[in-house]
Amino acid sequence: MKRALKALITILCALALACALSLNATAFAALDDTGYTDVDADAWYADAVSYVTDNGLMSGPSSTAFAPEDAMTRSMLATVLYRAAESPAVTGSDDFIDTADGAWYTDAVLWASQQGLVTGYGDGAFGTNDSITREQFAVMLYRYAGTQPASGTLSAFRDGSAVSDWAAEAVGWAVEAGLITGTGDGSALTPQGQA
Repeated sequence: MKRALKALITILCALALACALSLNATAFAALDDTGYTDVDADAWYADAVSYVTDNGLMSGPSSTAFAPEDAMTRSMLATVLYRAAESPAVTGSDDFIDTADGAWYTDAVLWASQQGLVTGYGDGAFGTNDSITREQFAVMLYRYAGTQPASGTLSAFRDGSAVSDWAAEAVGWAVEAGLITGTGDGSALTPQGQA
């Protein structure tokens, strides 16, 4: 379970990076065809896209597009984690003021809320369509990992003190686990930047 969780989290981090950045890097491995017109078979993230698609964790906005340059939203990550948990049945409704009944994310956000993975903003909103920040991403993965794993230090990063208090332990954990690395030259975390 622990190895499967780390593999899932690593794939999610790779995809979040792929969704936020358009980089020219060496591919993980060559594929003949990704099945998407916007994911080249030699893209460095092509294997990750194939993995999440083949395992039902993510899909694109259409059957032919994955949209790797689009930002990941809070509801998207909740949906990926919900699918990774095998989409358990949920009942009830969430207390967020900006979620809709019957939307593609409804069950996932309700489940994530019931599991304590998300709490939303202080104003009662979940931020359904908000791009997820790096620190929010770390917090959701940290909570999904459960049992409050050990946390590392942020002092090696020039903006380590810019991490929000509510996210510091989770970001430290993600850094310690190698799931989040520095941006640019590696010396900054960019905690409020898009995941």
